[in-house]
Amino acid sequence: MILGLIVAMVAGNSWRWWLTTGGAALAVLPLGQGAPMVVVVAAICGLVVVGAWAWGTRSGRAIGVAVGVVFIAGQAAAFAVSQWPRGSVAAPWLDWFGVWLLVGVVCLAALVIDRSLHAVSTPHLDGRNRTAGEVQWVASMATLVTVVLLCGCGVGVVVFDGDGRLRFPTREDEVLPLPASLRLVSADTCADGGSSGNCTAEFVVMAADGADRATTVTRLVEHLSSRGWPLQHENGVYRGSRETGGILNWTAHRMWLYADVEPALVLRPAQPSDAVVIYIDNL
Repeated sequence: MILGLIVAMVAGNSWRWWLTTGGAALAVLPLGQGAPMVVVVAAICGLVVVGAWAWGTRSGRAIGVAVGVVFIAGQAAAFAVSQWPRGSVAAPWLDWFGVWLLVGVVCLAALVIDRSLHAVSTPHLDGRNRTAGEVQWVASMATLVTVVLLCGCGVGVVVFDGDGRLRFPTREDEVLPLPASLRLVSADTCADGGSSGNCTAEFVVMAADGADRATTVTRLVEHLSSRGWPLQHENGVYRGSRETGGILNWTAHRMWLYADVEPALVLRPAQPSDAVVIYIDNL
């Protein structure tokens, strides 16, 4: 008899289980993007947001599934818009995660509205089922509020630390991989930094075939231009900037490299004289 009740309960809540699984399955988005370290964040956030609605709602299966699918689609769409650079520098994972937190806030509002619309349980439910529904709603709300507040505080610290714009260090894929004619000597994505996440990256490059510095510069400019950097030559320096994609307000990344010999003030002692340094900052 007990086994029969358990089977009946699981069968009656099968749509809730499917929605919860769908929320956790959002983890495949960063995994498909090649960002395995962020998979856990996406899985937890997707599961909590969608699962909170699935188990907290008092609506029937039709409305419950429809709203749950909207939440899943909204999170997936936010990820796609955030991570589709469209010729710009791709935004970091914090960009789409911040939007997912907003979806969590919408879910909270939806649960409150859902409860107000179903304040009185339907007559055919007994006291035990009403109590179970109450516990599910409270647990869903408590879990979702906790996650949104904790993560929201972290995102808020980043957003308001500085001039209102967000910064992230240069990624190596903004320059690498180099063509076969060039060789990377060293790379430091934050060789020089300041406050509020300011960083200047340095990539030291030489010719792979022993060509002179002028040839190395020419090859570098061609390579960087093919990767979307609009470099312009002015007063012996190639400069260019790329806007950052995403949804939040990120700063652009600015690049420069010296066409002639590195100035003595910036030349590092251990650096080969025929090497070319690519500088990128996020100011």
